[in-house]
Amino acid sequence: MPAAVSRLDGDRWCDIEGTRLGLFCWVEQVEEAPEPGALPSRLGQRGEVVGRGLESLFVRFPDHAVLSVPPQMLRLLSDATPGEC
Repeated sequence: MPAAVSRLDGDRWCDIEGTRLGLFCWVEQVEEAPEPGALPSRLGQRGEVVGRGLESLFVRFPDHAVLSVPPQMLRLLSDATPGEC
């Protein structure tokens, strides 16, 4: 599992707990966007990080939907198989 990195260190690819998220990591969405009209949410669902945008990660969920989700709305899953991230 990646070492925890403080978001204050300038790493924008850290989850809600400060853990760096890489491609193909398994994550869970733990926050929703507060602004009205935000993209659909998958709160509480697990998905795989499959890409990066300018300010968000692209996460593929079990229904094959790929959504752009800011990293601070995600948590790295600790029960993922080693080597998946």
